Amino acid sequence: MTAPASAPASASPAPAPAGSSTIDEQLRLHIAEELAGSFKGDIMGPHHPGYEQARQLWNAMIDRRPGLILRCTSTRDVVAAVNVAREHGLLPAVRCGGHNVAGKAMSDGGLTIDLSGLREVTVDPERKLVHAGGGCRLGDVDAATAPHKLIVPAGIMSETGVAGLALGGGIGWFSRKHGLTCDNFVSLELVLASGEVIEVSAESHPELFWALRGGGGNFGIVTRFTFRAHDFGPMMRIGVSVYEPERAAAALRGYASMVPALPRTVGWHAALKHDMPALPFVPPSYVGKRLLMLVSMWLDDAEDPAGAEMIDRLTELGEPCIKASTVLPFAGGVQRLIDVEFEDGHRYYTKEAHVADLADEAVDRLVAFWQDMPMEGEVEIIGLGGAIGDVAEADTAFANRGYLLWLNFAMRWDDPADDEDYIARAREAVAGLTPWTGRGVYVNMLNFDEQDRVVEALGGPEKYAGLARLKARYDPANLFRMNANIAPAT
Repeated sequence: MTAPASAPASASPAPAPAGSSTIDEQLRLHIAEELAGSFKGDIMGPHHPGYEQARQLWNAMIDRRPGLILRCTSTRDVVAAVNVAREHGLLPAVRCGGHNVAGKAMSDGGLTIDLSGLREVTVDPERKLVHAGGGCRLGDVDAATAPHKLIVPAGIMSETGVAGLALGGGIGWFSRKHGLTCDNFVSLELVLASGEVIEVSAESHPELFWALRGGGGNFGIVTRFTFRAHDFGPMMRIGVSVYEPERAAAALRGYASMVPALPRTVGWHAALKHDMPALPFVPPSYVGKRLLMLVSMWLDDAEDPAGAEMIDRLTELGEPCIKASTVLPFAGGVQRLIDVEFEDGHRYYTKEAHVADLADEAVDRLVAFWQDMPMEGEVEIIGLGGAIGDVAEADTAFANRGYLLWLNFAMRWDDPADDEDYIARAREAVAGLTPWTGRGVYVNMLNFDEQDRVVEALGGPEKYAGLARLKARYDPANLFRMNANIAPAT
């Protein structure tokens, strides 16, 4: 399916809301009375014993205090929460994993609809289908699929929420072989702003199926995903080569030259790390050092001799100080490798871009920034291509499928006094790479200072206009606007 016929190209996004309607104690009590008997989840105001933990997000830079958190346990609970929001004129924030860097999962003073009680995963191994609740994290899905030697292509951390990742596209370790997470949707159970529950698929509401594959949470709340699963594992063959700073530029040039020729059964990613964590293949003497790490993954049978030969060959690139090839469980190992580097509670700021050309000068600028950056975290260059490009640009809301590499500045620190300086450094570094970066931006990575880029993230004015017309049909009052928002077409 392609986007609906375009609206005027002047369509533009609504400004990010300053906040939702405030919920005071009186309204909180009134809502609790309304929900009594029908809502089976937790109704959490500021005095609830679980409130402080429930309002915490991955990014400690976001410190918001919702007036009410409705922690849902079923689709029926979500319907009740949406009805409360609509009837009281509240703009709900919707939380799944809470890993959105801009903190859009948490309202400030208003209503948060928390899906963390919807974490059931069921696997149909015969049909290779996986049904996952709207509050699942990637680790929940991986744990359920691994015993069946199946995977759902998803992200790169076990703690990431499935819903946020998938609805914005879903870039991950398996993208080169099996496409984006949203490319593997079979159907979705969706609660609309009206409170109606519908099943969305290629056959039922196909226009919404198109929009939900990359358009984010603009059209409703997904309470159940049904994914197409793929044979894999449960073991994965990976290779690691690590480089001292003086060898990093040469290694990255070799990486850039080899990536275009890789088969789609290989994923290969670079990470310029401020400090190397204590990973299984890292000797203690290298832990805590500033190092470049290249990680290659064989996305097929871990025992395939061709995979072993390929991964071993990739670890030989340049002059590594560490090189290793091993086989690890995917669900319990590979998918959790960087969790410790991006755990909850630090201050995070990210900037990303598609890479049009990882030229020598671009490599030099990246390495120079990395060698001097005072903040923790890493600069990532993630290999794309392969199956991502098998889906035509017009066939989903997700945009900018044609790039081979994705650049992500994933910065981390703890002292609020460093915010202004460190954010400015990251912005300046990305701006300096403009001659080598492409158009567009990954909608899932839009930061608090990038909400003016929603049209660009969604493929430009024409595709955005089609999404805006669908928004007007399914959410004309823009109830779901605490996101990378698509304004309803007028």
